[in-house]
Amino acid sequence: MRRPTVGRLFLLAALFVFASCSADDFVNPPPISTDLQTELDAWFAEHGRPPSDYVLGLFADHDVVLLGEQHRFRHDELFVQELIPLLHAEGVNTLATEFARRADQALADSLVVSLEWNEELGREILFRQFLPWGYREYLDVFKAAWRVNRDRPAGTVPFRILGVNNALDYSHFKSEADWNDPEVWALVAGDQTEADWAVVVLAAVEQGEKVLAHCGIHHAFTGFRQPRVVDGAFTEYGRLRFGNALRDVLGERAVTVYLHAPWNTASGYNAEYVHPADGRLDAFMLTRDGGPFEVGFDVAGSPLADLPIKNAVYKHGHEPFTLAEFCDGWVYTKPLSEYEPVTYIESWINESNVARARANAMNARWRDFSVAQLNAGCRSYIAEHRRLYGRLR
Repeated sequence: MRRPTVGRLFLLAALFVFASCSADDFVNPPPISTDLQTELDAWFAEHGRPPSDYVLGLFADHDVVLLGEQHRFRHDELFVQELIPLLHAEGVNTLATEFARRADQALADSLVVSLEWNEELGREILFRQFLPWGYREYLDVFKAAWRVNRDRPAGTVPFRILGVNNALDYSHFKSEADWNDPEVWALVAGDQTEADWAVVVLAAVEQGEKVLAHCGIHHAFTGFRQPRVVDGAFTEYGRLRFGNALRDVLGERAVTVYLHAPWNTASGYNAEYVHPADGRLDAFMLTRDGGPFEVGFDVAGSPLADLPIKNAVYKHGHEPFTLAEFCDGWVYTKPLSEYEPVTYIESWINESNVARARANAMNARWRDFSVAQLNAGCRSYIAEHRRLYGRLR
């Protein structure tokens, strides 16, 4: 997760309000050949499916489908909300989420089966998971599950949201330097790893359930090993992620679907964003007759599957790097220039939780912040994210 420095947070928040891109400012994806354009058009006509149909269809042959996102894109959360009643109608009654902790499972269970929607409880669950995550669309994922349970016929199985995230104690961060100190991170995490996330989902699968898992793409990798990159060079593979742990047990019955979003360049995880997979899908959508369209598809067997990708942080340690190695499925919704950020919940930090917010802030300098400063700091994560992708067409 990218962490803006405190000095940039408030500047970026202001820039987010006032900045906009003119037509000349946008960066187009690299062009593709006419042959690839024609091949993709024909292939999608035969194999592409509406995104919700595509994800639902994967459960015919898989136990766990991991939806991997790049975070803070409004339409991704709306897509998850849309999927919940469709999943329930198909007998898939479990959503595992990064955005709630295992320690708060009783709260999540209470929330989604309550007689009335409990806004404060929903906020509390998100707040405990990660201080800056005061985003309306993520909260409304829980509300979508609550609506399904409110309206379901008597005797039918309720829809459940499983929190998989660890309970992290950020109070161990005493200075900005601690962010890059593995020993401090060990204190923050305790003995918890993403293998613990997988235990929750595997238990559900053992009970005969199928699970949609919603999380950041770096957690969602199943077959792909995420590289560590320093100064644009590969150093090692990172520890196993949530999806890797599921793949180790379930094999191909756990799959990764990527929600189309920008990637960091080959320079590293702090580099600017570019169109994913060298921009081939974006270029196709922007130049095809009839314009872009929503589609979900299997990567393997597609014309994009085995083309080498050059400008991506994920290429390190995997050359030649291809899309087929990165993920199993893909969902494209619209051009990057039409992406909107999530909505910050006003008064997310308030007098009732400010003491806890200060104590568990990732940035030690926030410990003395006022309520207004904490809200501005949390809100500015959206601005930083928007700055990184906002010029991509």
